[in-house]
Amino acid sequence: MFKARLFKTHMLAAFESAAGGGPDQDHDSVDARHMSAALELARRIPDRTWPNPPVGAVVVKDGRIIGRGAHLGPGRPHAEPVALAEAGAGARGATLYVTLEPCNHTGRTPPCTRAVLEAGIARVVIGMRDPNPAVRGGGVRVLREHGLEVAIGALGQACLELVWPFVATENFARPYVELKTATSLDGRFAPPEEQRRPREPFFLTGRAARRDVHRRRRWVDLVLVGEGTVRADRPRLDGRLAAGDDDLPQTEPLAGYVDTDLSWQGGCQRDSYLVFAGESARGSAGVAAVKQDGGRIIYCPEKEGRVDPAALLTQAQDLGLRAIMLEGGPRLAGAFLRAGLVDRWARYLAPVVLGGGVGWSEISGFQPDRGFSLTGSKTLQEDLLIIHDRRHFARVLEQVSR
Repeated sequence: MFKARLFKTHMLAAFESAAGGGPDQDHDSVDARHMSAALELARRIPDRTWPNPPVGAVVVKDGRIIGRGAHLGPGRPHAEPVALAEAGAGARGATLYVTLEPCNHTGRTPPCTRAVLEAGIARVVIGMRDPNPAVRGGGVRVLREHGLEVAIGALGQACLELVWPFVATENFARPYVELKTATSLDGRFAPPEEQRRPREPFFLTGRAARRDVHRRRRWVDLVLVGEGTVRADRPRLDGRLAAGDDDLPQTEPLAGYVDTDLSWQGGCQRDSYLVFAGESARGSAGVAAVKQDGGRIIYCPEKEGRVDPAALLTQAQDLGLRAIMLEGGPRLAGAFLRAGLVDRWARYLAPVVLGGGVGWSEISGFQPDRGFSLTGSKTLQEDLLIIHDRRHFARVLEQVSR
C-alpha cells in the first residue's frame, strides 16, 4: 500500500537547526501543538487571501493561547498584529507562533517585526521562512538582532503546503494551475460513450476522492474544464461536498469552460460562469445564447485553431484570478501540459480497468517532460491520490525550514 511521504528527514533537520543540536522532543511537541492551532486559524477563512499567502498566528503564555489572528487578504491586517492585539499586555514575555516568517518591510501594512518587538514577545516560532529570496530571512534577522529567540520549521511541511500556489508561481507571476485528473488503472478518463448515460456525470472514483477534490476546489478562484466535459457531464464545478468543513475557505470558486468556437449553447450548471473563447468566435451565433444563460465570454488569442493556454492565463490574471484548477478530459489537460503551464498535478487513480473509452492516446504532439517531481501520495478509501509538482517541494521545504 502506498503511504504519504512525510519528509521526516527535512523536518528533523529543520528542528535540529532551530535548536542548535539534537531535537528536544518535549519542546518540539509543544511547538507542533501550538503551530497546529496557528495553521487552523490560517485555514478557517471566509475567502481566499490570494494574491497574499494565508497566515495564522497565536500568542502563548504559560501554556495557554491568549491571542489569535489570521490574515484575511490584501490590505487587511496581518495575522501577527491581530493576535498580539488580542493578547494585549499579556504578550510581554510570551511566545508567538506564526505559520510564515514575519515581514520586515512596509507595504499596505507596517512591518510585523515592529509589532512583535513593541509587544515584548520573548520567543518566536516560525513554520517557514518567507519563500521570496529577496526578503527571506529579513524578519528572522531583525528579531534575533533584538535578542529574541527564534525557532524555524515547526510543521514546516504543512505551512509550505498552505502557501504552495504563492510559492510555485513566485508570488503569482502568473496564475497557479493545478491539474486534476481521475483515471482508471489503464489510463482512461471515461468509458466508451455507448456505455454512459447521456448528460449525467460519470464518476470513476469514490465519494472520498470526490470530496477531496471539492476541498481542493475551495482553495482556487476558478475551476476550468473543456467544452467536451460540459457537454458530457454537465458539471457544477463547485465545492458542495466540502460544505460544512470549516478548515478551508467558505467561498465557492468560479466555474468556467473553454470553447474556442462557442459551439456549445447548452449552458453550465451555475447561475454565472466564464467561457474562454477564441477571438474568431466574436459575432458567433453562440454569443447571445451564452450571455442569456448567465455566461461571461472572455476572448483569447488562438494557437493552432484553439484557445492559447498562455493567453488564457493572461486574461485570467487580468480578471484577478490567481489560482485555477484544471479538470475534465485529456484534451484540455494536454494543451496545458504541452505549454508547460501546469504547476501541480493531482492524479486520482481508481482501481478499475475500463479497457476502452477516452484516454491519453487521443492527444498528439507530446514531447518528453521530466519537469515534475513526486511530492506525496495518500489513499482515499479504495482510490489513490498522487501529487507531482513542477517545482521540487522537498527542496523548497529544506530551504525555508532552516
